[in-house]
This record gives sequence, structure tokens and C-alpha cells, in this order.
Amino acid sequence: MSSFNVWFKKYLLFCGAGINALFIALLIFKPSWLWKGQDILFSKLAPDMGHSQPLVDEATIKDELAANFPPWSPLESPTASLSNRVISSDQFPSLQAAADTLKDGDILRISSGVYPQAFILKASNVVVEGIGHVVLDGKSAGGKAAIVNKGDFNQIRNIECRNIKVSAGNGACVRHEGSNLKLVHVYFHNSQQGILTVNKPGLVEIEDSRFEYLGHRGQAHGVYVNGGQLRIRNSLMLAAKSEGHEVKSRAAMTLIENSVIASLSTKDSRLVDVPNGGVLVISRSVLQQGPRSSNQDVIGYGLEGLKHTENKVTMSENIFLLERQGVNNLFHTRNSDAEVITDKNVIIAQRDPELSGMNLYFESRKKAGLEDFPILPKIKD
Repeated sequence: MSSFNVWFKKYLLFCGAGINALFIALLIFKPSWLWKGQDILFSKLAPDMGHSQPLVDEATIKDELAANFPPWSPLESPTASLSNRVISSDQFPSLQAAADTLKDGDILRISSGVYPQAFILKASNVVVEGIGHVVLDGKSAGGKAAIVNKGDFNQIRNIECRNIKVSAGNGACVRHEGSNLKLVHVYFHNSQQGILTVNKPGLVEIEDSRFEYLGHRGQAHGVYVNGGQLRIRNSLMLAAKSEGHEVKSRAAMTLIENSVIASLSTKDSRLVDVPNGGVLVISRSVLQQGPRSSNQDVIGYGLEGLKHTENKVTMSENIFLLERQGVNNLFHTRNSDAEVITDKNVIIAQRDPELSGMNLYFESRKKAGLEDFPILPKIKD
């Protein structure tokens, strides 16, 4: 054997031993470096690993939703009228005709029924509510939404909306173009978008509501708020489709509490996307990233740059289920300037995301004492 061959074998043996030693040292002392390297490798070589599986049909999604939640049902009692003038939709040939008669401070009550109609709301400080089971079905006003709200400090209550599509791809149940809007016990589903706002929407509040099977080609989402403030309480944001986010918020403050945000088996994107930073608070909620999610991130923060004065993230007392097949990333940011506080969360994932604070981590649902997929854990009282 030549001296060169002997030297080359010794060189390979030395390199192999060195690489093994480095790998073992990283595994013991810096395991997070290995996982980050793996994430980079997979995101470059196989970014679609988690959503390259065949899509499930809508019937399967309906079964998964039914296994977790009862059907949406309307509220029984209307808003107390006090001294407000009450207008009934029965008095007019169309919902638009009824909306046109509204003056500031009025209440519009829409009688039970399915309405292939849409309308523009111009008055302010009004309540639009369904009496019984009211469904807005398949029609948009101005090529925008089933309800285009141009007024300020309005409330939309107790209404189901479905099948809204427009040529621009962002057909919504509500397009909010005024300032300050409250949605209470609404059910928006099977449309391109749930709610879409202008860039100065004031405060948008969503309470006791259900947003389901919304999204379009990654550009329309369940909730898309373009500024102001967003507060989501006691609500369900479920099964966004067509690579939509369940919640996308450019607001200076985004508050989510006592809510469920879940992919189940749809091909959604992020559960929560906050591209411009700001204050983000998620508490006492369940967030589940499904096996077919197209995005490895559960939460994206400031990925288009921080554009607000205060930038802070607080996540506490939540349950996170990272069930995407492929790379999973609970929290993704490119900005180290934002303060991130996490505490008292339960995280079910194949790998510990190594959050700061006192959080519980389990490798599987079974080890956490949870039921198998697709059953979601209940929100703690």
C-alpha cells in the first residue's frame, strides 16, 4: 500500500472522529443548534414535506369539526332596545332598503330566513342583529362583502354568513371600512374571507363567534385586520383553507383569549400571523397546527418588519399542539428587539421549542393525557 493511501485513510479516520465528537458535543451541550440546523435543511430541501399529502375533502373536515364542537345555533333573545329606534327588515323589500333607512343609534332586526342578499351599512352606533336563524348567502355588495360597514361604532350580532366569493379573491362576510366594529355571536364560514378591514379600522372586537373554512390562495384569511386594534375573546377560529391564516393582524395590539385556533386537517398557513409586530397577547387558548398545514410556523411575528411603537409578545396558560408532518416552529420572528414572555403553557410537540418561562412539554398527546387527533382539548375555565 502506498504511503499516500495510508495517509488518506488516516485523514478520513481523523475527520470522521472529529465530526462525531463535534456532533456528540452539540447533542449534549447545544442541542438547539442541531434542531435549528435541521429546520434550515428541511425548509430548503423539503419545504412542502408537511403539506404534500393528498388534501382531505370537505366532508372529512366537517366530521372533524362535528367531533369537537356542536353546531352553531342562534341566540334566543334580541338586544334590549332601551330608547333606540327599532327597524324590522320585514318592513322593506330588501336588506339594503332597510339599511338605507337607518339613522345613527338605530337597531336593525333581520327576521329569520336565508337571504341571497348583501347590503352597505352607512349609519353609525347601530346594531344589526338576526332574530332567529338568519343566513346571508352568496351575495356581495360592491364586489366586496355580504355586509360593507362604512359606519363607526357599529355592532353585528347573531348572523350566519356563507359562500361569499368575488373576482378579486377576497370576498368577505364583513368588509369594515369605518372605525370601531364589534362582532358578537356570528358564524362566518365557507367564504374567501371572514372579515377584512381598511388600514385604520379602530378597535375590532370579535366575541363568542365562529370563523370556519375560510381562505383563498394564501391571500385571504379567516380574520384580516389591517391596523388599529384587534380583540378576540371566547371564539373559534377553525380550519382555514387554501393556505389562509386563521388570524392575520397588522394591528398595534392583538389580543386573543379563551379561544380555539385550530387547523385540523385543512391546508392552512399560520394560525396567527402578526407581520408588523406590535403588542401580541395570547392567553388561556388552544392552538393546534394540523398535519397538512402548508407553513411550518404556528405563529409569525414581525416577519415584514416592526412598524409599531411598542413590540411585545406574551403567551400564557395556552395549550399548543404542533402536529404538522415535517418541520414545526411554534414562534417565528426575525426581530430580537421585541420582548417575548411565555409562561404556564402546555406544549405537545416532537421537539421542545425551548421557550423561556415555566412551560410544560410533552412529546405526544398520549404522554400529555390527551385524546387522539382530531379531538381538541377543552379550554380551561
